[in-house]
Amino acid sequence: MTFRFIRRSTDVVRLASSLSKSPFHWAVLCTVAMGCLWSGLAPHHSHVESFLPIVSRTATAAEGERPLRMTHVENPLEELAKDPRIATVLGQSELFEIQIIYTQIDRDDQQNPRFTTWRLGADDSRYFYPASTVKMPLAFLALEKINRIRSEGNLDLSRETSYRLESKRPDQTEWSVDLKAPQSKPSIAQDIRAIFAVSDNDAYNHLYEFLGREYINATLRDKGYAKTGIVHRFYSTVLNQRITQPISFYGPNGDVFEEPEKSDQRDWQNPQQRTRKGTGFMDGRGKLIHEPFDFTGKNWFSLGDMERMLRAVLFPDAMPSQGRFDIAKDDLRFLHQSMGLFPREFSYPKYNADDYWDSYVKFFVMGDEKKTQEHSLRIFNKVGEAYGTLTDTAYVVDFENKVEFVLAATILCNRDGIFNDDQYDYESVGFPFLASLGKVVLDYERKRNRAVLPDLSYWQEVLEVD
Repeated sequence: MTFRFIRRSTDVVRLASSLSKSPFHWAVLCTVAMGCLWSGLAPHHSHVESFLPIVSRTATAAEGERPLRMTHVENPLEELAKDPRIATVLGQSELFEIQIIYTQIDRDDQQNPRFTTWRLGADDSRYFYPASTVKMPLAFLALEKINRIRSEGNLDLSRETSYRLESKRPDQTEWSVDLKAPQSKPSIAQDIRAIFAVSDNDAYNHLYEFLGREYINATLRDKGYAKTGIVHRFYSTVLNQRITQPISFYGPNGDVFEEPEKSDQRDWQNPQQRTRKGTGFMDGRGKLIHEPFDFTGKNWFSLGDMERMLRAVLFPDAMPSQGRFDIAKDDLRFLHQSMGLFPREFSYPKYNADDYWDSYVKFFVMGDEKKTQEHSLRIFNKVGEAYGTLTDTAYVVDFENKVEFVLAATILCNRDGIFNDDQYDYESVGFPFLASLGKVVLDYERKRNRAVLPDLSYWQEVLEVD
């Protein structure tokens, strides 16, 4: 395995500067060096560094603003990684396949956010199983699709409109009653609540039927999320992932909107590498197969796409227009609320706190304990947990200390290299690491100087429930 010799974009700037004092030659050298870095042509060397290999920084401004100037600043993640709370696990980063993205948020006098993103080990060409994190883009796309249908004149359709899924094939199941929903009627709103409250698999499958596989992937590709592919349901009896069930939305006066069966004829190819993992796996009969487990046909969702997509929904006006989702203002507020509430705070259904504790789907900062959390620290996020992989992408808000930041990370907790055996290192490695990582970054953010303190009142209001 080889690692990048030039570890930061600022390193190539320093290299070019040292080679020429002429402004013209300096500019040319910078351009060439930066081009080599981003195209993957930077020099490599073969020795294994003692730390995570890929370290980088990007700074972005709101669309239409003057681009931010890159200056040499040390990556804070490099120093934070020495913290005893996370250093031991990070010292085995290749074993645990750790990737981290940390985005600092600084506000101007008008409270417009500016982002500085730091990476440690994050490589969007390197595969990890995204598990339930793929439910996040389906929730975004579902609300966007509803908004589009309404803009075409169908004003009777909303996120709360009841729907039914028809069964037209032997392996399909009709869905028309949801005992956890208001009036026991399925709705897109209820599916989204369930996805963010407890990461419900059936709710994800329902949105998959509503959107269709081709629409999901073509739309995400058009938005610039090129390292994302959602090609299958979760734990479903439906065998054909290309075909989705007919869906009908209805109100008191009859049908509001109908869609027939949708079929995806395209073959979506995962552009990422290292999709074969481990040394063995348990097959469907419980037999150990002594060869790597192949994830080639599974969903994929790079950490970079994930983190950028989250910011596109949390701060749409501060992100490039291509990657945004056209979601109605009220639906966006509903989405933000669903992402930030603890399970016990939802009304439909009322989740039992003993079964669904506050950190049930919030791994950063609090994921290592099952206790009632304080309301001053809130997390708007989506997690994934499957095949030994834990992932979280989150906007962390500390109301008391006026702190906000975005953090995304993934870790493979499978030291024995055997997949599909339910013998993973979640409790001993994964949950403690992600919780500690969140605490380390939070402690750093509480001390970080800010020219303007953020106004976090919107996020406090969003979390107020009737």
